[in-house]
Amino acid sequence: MSPLVFQALMSMGPAVLSKLFGNDPQKKLQKQIMQLLSPEQQAALTQKFYQANISSPGFSQAQGTIAAGANQASNQVAGNLAARGIGTSGTGAILSGLAPSLVGSQQGQLRAGAMTSAQDQARATTNAQIAALQGTSGPSQTQQYLAGGLESFGPVFESWLKQKFPNSFQPAPAGGGYGPGATH
Repeated sequence: MSPLVFQALMSMGPAVLSKLFGNDPQKKLQKQIMQLLSPEQQAALTQKFYQANISSPGFSQAQGTIAAGANQASNQVAGNLAARGIGTSGTGAILSGLAPSLVGSQQGQLRAGAMTSAQDQARATTNAQIAALQGTSGPSQTQQYLAGGLESFGPVFESWLKQKFPNSFQPAPAGGGYGPGATH
């Protein structure tokens, strides 16, 4: 076997063996991403953001605004019905009963908005986590093989060049060359 082939096998051997025994960074990355995208993880993250949204001062303020608006509307309806003399009629009873329905509808819309916001926040957080994982996942398998091959062939290639062009690889004279202490 030629020394070049032997050296290539020796350099790529660890990468191939680690791949065979489960040390694959791409599979690890894929597993982490799938875990982030799992329905359970997404539901937990959405619930976390939803709870934060409905516990916020802004949500409480919106609920207060809905209640105040409903009270004002209910009072206006009652006053208008009484002014017309139909406050105790069937029409008055129906119109008075619409206020709680209006409040429930607006509260439902407020909670739906909080849920939509929570889903958007969860999605954005997951996307940021995936981007961070992909940015730190390291070189791909192909890049690892190429780097390993180049690293192993470097000394062989240098040796071959020294044999073919022996005068091209002379050590720099003391104090000469480039860098600190150069005399040029």
